[in-house]
Amino acid sequence: MTRVLVVTVEPPWPAQHGGRIRTARVAEALGRDAQVLVAFPDHGDRQPDAPVATRPLPWSPPPAVRTRASGRPHLGGHYLAPIAEPLAGLCDEFRPDVVYWSHSYLAAWAPPAARRAPQVVEFANIESRRLATMVDSAHGWQRVARRAEAAKAAFWEPRVAARAALCVALSAPDVDVLRGWASNVVLVPNGVDVWPYEPSPADGYVLALASYDYEPNVRALRTFLREIWPLVRAALPVARLVVAGRRSEALARECADAPGVSVLGTLDDVADAYAGAAVTVAPATTGGGAQLKLTESMSRGRSVVMSAFAALGLPAAVRDADSHRVADDPRFFADAVVDALRDPSTRHARELAGWRRTAALGWPETVRELAAAIRVLAERTAAS
Repeated sequence: MTRVLVVTVEPPWPAQHGGRIRTARVAEALGRDAQVLVAFPDHGDRQPDAPVATRPLPWSPPPAVRTRASGRPHLGGHYLAPIAEPLAGLCDEFRPDVVYWSHSYLAAWAPPAARRAPQVVEFANIESRRLATMVDSAHGWQRVARRAEAAKAAFWEPRVAARAALCVALSAPDVDVLRGWASNVVLVPNGVDVWPYEPSPADGYVLALASYDYEPNVRALRTFLREIWPLVRAALPVARLVVAGRRSEALARECADAPGVSVLGTLDDVADAYAGAAVTVAPATTGGGAQLKLTESMSRGRSVVMSAFAALGLPAAVRDADSHRVADDPRFFADAVVDALRDPSTRHARELAGWRRTAALGWPETVRELAAAIRVLAERTAAS
């Protein structure tokens, strides 16, 4: 049986937010036909009875000067440099046929022992572009640091792609970029967990669910509260906004100043948050990659109002469905939200359209082509 070592930034289980969910579901899907071991720096909550074998590796944050002064990505060094030695030992012990890196910036710090097997690198983002979108929102030394990281990414990122036996893209635009750097690229969009369809409540709220320890999400929420939410409330004074997701509790004080806004905080289970929602919003205009919450919302039977930037990451299966609205202008975005709140029958039709389309995005189906490509890599290596 093919042995796949998945290296990631944190424990995938419990799968409570976007990054964890994707890594967890990919590992679970690959584990149907392969022996999968997931290794990660030992920090954060982890589930003792994970559905796939795991190996937490001793970790503590390295000095920032060490990773920022390197020509390699700071983020990759932050997570991987402290575990390089135990990871090398794990490679000697497990002897993987393939090493799967959940983020390209981790692969940039791969120790020699991990590079002996074919490298499969998931480009969760095109880092050079993601970092470039975040420069203008920073000030002082942070702006300098981000500009430096973006410049470094323009150097290391194409080289990581070129060295990889297989590059994994999450969206069609990212495929186009990666094919300019590498010869073997597979598209693996965000999948979904399959849920029964339950229509949204007629008097439901607007849900802004995201990981708020990620600056582009915080910045987007603040812009939404400042420029869009007042327009929604002016048109519909009873409208309610619920902010939820990882570290959203840190925003409770500033959200308290906005009428009709409440904060749920970090959630162990997002089901109740979706159950009370009429519509979800995805207003981010910076960052990168494909936002898992878009397909997750649709799979839970909720339509989405999103920015054009967010829409770039939509999988083909739902891109042309009448399941969402795309708007960048604050007035148009607010109008789309108000329309969804005022017209439950049209909203329910959109929900059902999106929910039906996501049926083709179950994780086993989404990961099938990737699993086949990994088997080919392993067989080719075994035959050489």
